[in-house]
Amino acid sequence: MKNKTPFLQKEHIYDAPVLYAGLFYLLLAAWTVVSIYLLGTKALKAGGWPMSQLLMIVFVLAYTWYFSLAIAYKIAVHPDGRVVLTSVRRTLDIPAENISMLEGPRLTILPFGFIRLRLAREKAYLFIMITDEPLHRVLAALHRSNPEMKFKGLPQY
Repeated sequence: MKNKTPFLQKEHIYDAPVLYAGLFYLLLAAWTVVSIYLLGTKALKAGGWPMSQLLMIVFVLAYTWYFSLAIAYKIAVHPDGRVVLTSVRRTLDIPAENISMLEGPRLTILPFGFIRLRLAREKAYLFIMITDEPLHRVLAALHRSNPEMKFKGLPQY
Protein backbone atom coordinates (compact mmCIF):
# COMPACT_ATOMS: atom_id res chain seq x y z
CA MET A 1 0.00 0.00 0.00
CA LYS A 2 1.53 3.27 -1.11
CA ASN A 3 0.58 6.29 0.91
CA LYS A 4 -0.19 9.34 -1.22
CA THR A 5 0.17 11.82 1.65
CA PRO A 6 3.05 14.20 0.94
CA PHE A 7 3.86 14.22 4.66
CA LEU A 8 4.92 10.58 4.44
CA GLN A 9 7.24 10.82 1.46
CA LYS A 10 10.15 10.19 3.78
CA GLU A 11 10.93 8.12 6.83
CA HIS A 12 10.35 9.77 10.22
CA ILE A 13 12.59 8.60 13.07
CA TYR A 14 12.69 9.35 16.77
CA ASP A 15 15.56 8.24 19.01
CA ALA A 16 15.09 8.61 22.75
CA PRO A 17 17.90 10.47 24.49
CA VAL A 18 20.70 8.03 25.38
CA LEU A 19 21.12 9.69 28.76
CA TYR A 20 17.48 9.04 29.69
CA ALA A 21 17.47 5.37 28.62
CA GLY A 22 20.91 4.82 30.16
CA LEU A 23 19.82 6.37 33.46
CA PHE A 24 16.73 4.15 33.50
CA TYR A 25 18.81 0.98 33.05
CA LEU A 26 21.42 2.20 35.54
CA LEU A 27 18.72 2.71 38.19
CA LEU A 28 17.28 -0.70 37.37
CA ALA A 29 20.71 -2.31 37.76
CA ALA A 30 21.25 -0.50 41.08
CA TRP A 31 17.83 -1.66 42.31
CA THR A 32 18.69 -5.24 41.33
CA VAL A 33 22.07 -5.19 43.09
CA VAL A 34 20.66 -3.63 46.27
CA SER A 35 17.75 -6.09 46.28
CA ILE A 36 20.03 -9.10 45.88
CA TYR A 37 22.38 -7.81 48.58
CA LEU A 38 19.62 -7.08 51.12
CA LEU A 39 17.75 -10.31 50.47
CA GLY A 40 20.98 -12.33 50.48
CA THR A 41 22.12 -10.96 53.84
CA LYS A 42 18.67 -11.56 55.30
CA ALA A 43 18.68 -15.14 54.01
CA LEU A 44 22.12 -15.76 55.52
CA LYS A 45 21.08 -14.34 58.92
CA ALA A 46 17.89 -16.38 58.98
CA GLY A 47 19.76 -19.57 58.20
CA GLY A 48 18.49 -19.76 54.66
CA TRP A 49 15.11 -19.27 53.08
CA PRO A 50 12.90 -21.91 51.60
CA MET A 51 13.77 -22.51 47.94
CA SER A 52 10.27 -21.47 46.82
CA GLN A 53 10.72 -17.94 48.22
CA LEU A 54 14.13 -17.54 46.60
CA LEU A 55 12.75 -18.77 43.27
CA MET A 56 9.89 -16.24 43.47
CA ILE A 57 12.35 -13.39 44.03
CA VAL A 58 14.57 -14.56 41.18
CA PHE A 59 11.49 -14.82 38.94
CA VAL A 60 10.40 -11.25 39.76
CA LEU A 61 13.88 -9.87 39.06
CA ALA A 62 14.22 -11.84 35.81
CA TYR A 63 10.73 -10.82 34.62
CA THR A 64 11.44 -7.17 35.42
CA TRP A 65 14.62 -7.25 33.33
CA TYR A 66 12.92 -9.19 30.50
CA PHE A 67 10.11 -6.62 30.32
CA SER A 68 12.45 -3.62 30.69
CA LEU A 69 14.76 -4.71 27.88
CA ALA A 70 11.76 -4.66 25.51
CA ILE A 71 11.09 -0.92 26.01
CA ALA A 72 11.84 0.69 22.67
CA TYR A 73 14.37 3.49 22.41
CA LYS A 74 13.80 4.13 18.69
CA ILE A 75 10.73 4.37 16.47
CA ALA A 76 10.67 4.78 12.71
CA VAL A 77 7.59 5.44 10.57
CA HIS A 78 8.18 4.47 6.94
CA PRO A 79 6.37 6.01 3.94
CA ASP A 80 4.56 2.72 3.26
CA GLY A 81 2.95 2.81 6.72
CA ARG A 82 5.26 0.37 8.50
CA VAL A 83 6.33 1.19 12.03
CA VAL A 84 9.60 -0.20 13.38
CA LEU A 85 10.21 -0.18 17.13
CA THR A 86 13.76 -0.99 18.23
CA SER A 87 14.67 -2.09 21.74
CA VAL A 88 17.58 -3.89 23.35
CA ARG A 89 15.72 -7.20 23.24
CA ARG A 90 13.92 -7.06 19.88
CA THR A 91 12.90 -5.16 16.78
CA LEU A 92 9.17 -5.01 16.13
CA ASP A 93 8.07 -4.31 12.54
CA ILE A 94 4.30 -3.73 12.30
CA PRO A 95 1.83 -1.91 10.04
CA ALA A 96 0.51 1.36 11.45
CA GLU A 97 -3.04 -0.04 11.15
CA ASN A 98 -2.22 -2.49 13.96
CA ILE A 99 -1.75 0.35 16.45
CA SER A 100 -5.13 1.23 17.91
CA MET A 101 -4.07 3.74 20.58
CA LEU A 102 -1.13 5.75 21.84
CA GLU A 103 -1.17 6.59 25.54
CA GLY A 104 1.05 9.34 26.88
CA PRO A 105 2.95 9.48 30.16
CA ARG A 106 0.87 9.45 33.31
CA LEU A 107 3.06 11.96 35.15
CA THR A 108 2.55 15.01 32.97
CA ILE A 109 4.69 17.23 35.19
CA LEU A 110 7.85 15.41 34.03
CA PRO A 111 9.33 16.12 30.58
CA PHE A 112 10.18 12.42 30.10
CA GLY A 113 8.34 9.13 30.38
CA PHE A 114 6.93 6.35 28.25
CA ILE A 115 4.37 6.10 25.49
CA ARG A 116 2.32 2.92 25.44
CA LEU A 117 1.34 1.65 22.01
CA ARG A 118 -1.67 -0.66 22.02
CA LEU A 119 -1.18 -3.29 19.37
CA ALA A 120 -3.49 -6.09 18.29
CA ARG A 121 -2.23 -8.69 20.78
CA GLU A 122 0.22 -6.85 23.00
CA LYS A 123 1.41 -3.49 24.25
CA ALA A 124 4.72 -1.87 23.40
CA TYR A 125 6.44 0.93 25.26
CA LEU A 126 8.70 3.73 24.02
CA PHE A 127 11.08 5.94 25.99
CA ILE A 128 10.23 9.58 25.23
CA MET A 129 11.25 13.13 25.98
CA ILE A 130 7.90 14.87 25.43
CA THR A 131 9.51 18.16 24.39
CA ASP A 132 11.51 16.69 21.47
CA GLU A 133 10.40 18.00 18.08
CA PRO A 134 11.29 14.75 16.21
CA LEU A 135 8.86 12.93 18.52
CA HIS A 136 6.03 15.25 17.48
CA ARG A 137 6.87 14.67 13.80
CA VAL A 138 6.78 10.89 14.36
CA LEU A 139 3.44 11.11 16.20
CA ALA A 140 1.98 13.20 13.38
CA ALA A 141 3.29 10.68 10.83
CA LEU A 142 1.72 7.85 12.83
CA HIS A 143 -1.61 9.63 12.85
CA ARG A 144 -1.42 10.27 9.11
CA SER A 145 -0.57 6.60 8.51
CA ASN A 146 -3.55 5.47 10.60
CA PRO A 147 -6.21 8.19 11.05
CA GLU A 148 -8.33 5.87 13.24
CA MET A 149 -5.56 5.75 15.86
CA LYS A 150 -6.62 7.27 19.19
CA PHE A 151 -4.36 9.48 21.29
CA LYS A 152 -4.80 9.48 25.05
CA GLY A 153 -2.81 11.94 27.17
CA LEU A 154 -1.05 13.30 24.07
CA PRO A 155 -1.76 16.23 21.76
CA GLN A 156 -4.05 15.45 18.83
CA TYR A 157 -2.29 15.42 15.47
